[in-house]
Amino acid sequence: MKEIELVLFDLSHVNLALEQYESEQIHGIIGADILLATNAVIDYETQSMFLKLQ
Repeated sequence: MKEIELVLFDLSHVNLALEQYESEQIHGIIGADILLATNAVIDYETQSMFLKLQ
């Protein structure tokens, strides 16, 4: 199985700023490199995302 290296960032400061605009919180950001490497499929109707390592 192929391995992908991930980096996690604390987004609490972003969410504090978003609260001032009564916006939804951000739980995470997935970069295009991960989406491409996993041939990601995003199903907006079911609000699902599928990632598959080759």
